[in-house]
Amino acid sequence: MNRKYRVIALVLISIMFMGLFTGCDNNANELIELKDKDIIASVDKTCVDYFKEKQFVGMSVAIIKDGKVAYLNYGNKSKDGEAVNENTIYEIASISKTFAGTLLAMKTLEGKVALDDPVQKYIEYPISGDYEGVTMTLENLATHTSGLSRMPNNWRGGPNPYKNYTREKLDAYMKKNVLTRKPGSVYDYSNLSFGLLGCILEDVEGRTYDELLKDSIYEPLDMKSTAIFLDEEQQSRKASPYSTADVEGYEWDFDAMQACAGMKSTTRDLARYIAANMYQLDVNEELKNSFELAQGIHFNGSPNIGLGWRFANVGGQTVLEHDGLAGGYTSYTAFNTEKGVGVVVLCNSADGVIGLGTGIMEILMKQDSK
Repeated sequence: MNRKYRVIALVLISIMFMGLFTGCDNNANELIELKDKDIIASVDKTCVDYFKEKQFVGMSVAIIKDGKVAYLNYGNKSKDGEAVNENTIYEIASISKTFAGTLLAMKTLEGKVALDDPVQKYIEYPISGDYEGVTMTLENLATHTSGLSRMPNNWRGGPNPYKNYTREKLDAYMKKNVLTRKPGSVYDYSNLSFGLLGCILEDVEGRTYDELLKDSIYEPLDMKSTAIFLDEEQQSRKASPYSTADVEGYEWDFDAMQACAGMKSTTRDLARYIAANMYQLDVNEELKNSFELAQGIHFNGSPNIGLGWRFANVGGQTVLEHDGLAGGYTSYTAFNTEKGVGVVVLCNSADGVIGLGTGIMEILMKQDSK
């Protein structure tokens, strides 16, 4: 080969390899389109029937299988608005807790915190963090076993219930708090626990909670439409909230309680999150190890609980799942790593989608076993 052409060939090969390595570093690999017509048709029929029965305004669904994804969309962003799609943004409510659990896992692996650290270690004022000689830990906060109540008694609720619940109010409550039960003994769902956990992680790193999520999870997974605080362009893609088909709901804003339910996202972004949790995307080792730690059983009970994740029996199979409910939105996500399948359901109506989500998971797992 002519020397000139050999040099050109070597340069081209070098560029190709640089592109490959750069792609790996950015973790920007895309999910492939799922083209299994039988699975898609079965899930679509289930979704259409459920959508009509509930009279939802809009709903977006993602099904993930072996590194492939299909998006199914129904209805509109608002009653008279444009159709929803995989880039429509919804409030995901308590699915946010799985991100808090993953972030806690990451900071644990970094040595910034330890799961068995007493909560008191990270709070500058004295709290009643003991009950019958047992101390409340960070792991307790992330597994709903802290002994704290579901909500603080100085929280007032209302149409936008979290907007004005500040760190000062949270601190005021914690200064007077008395645990209601022994930490680590009983599962008792607590938004307060996760709100406090998010504040502690902010204090440890000296950064806002949303910034921590962006650097640790959003950006490595190329989740460009996920945030607690949306920018103007993202807000323009957000679905309007509805309590029912005919009654408008309420958007929720967050201050101190961001970690419990403050996130907004799309099926496109959450499909990547679920695929990454099943190790179907190339992610950095730190994030991969954080997923693994968060998915472990950290409380043996009814149900078993990971860091933010709930273990459930769906169709005779164990899945990791979480659902969410906000002022005009509902959500559900679940996955089974062994089967390689997962689902995301986002809806802008305040009526549950757990039944739909578990039904889709049953379809996916049955199809996988054929």
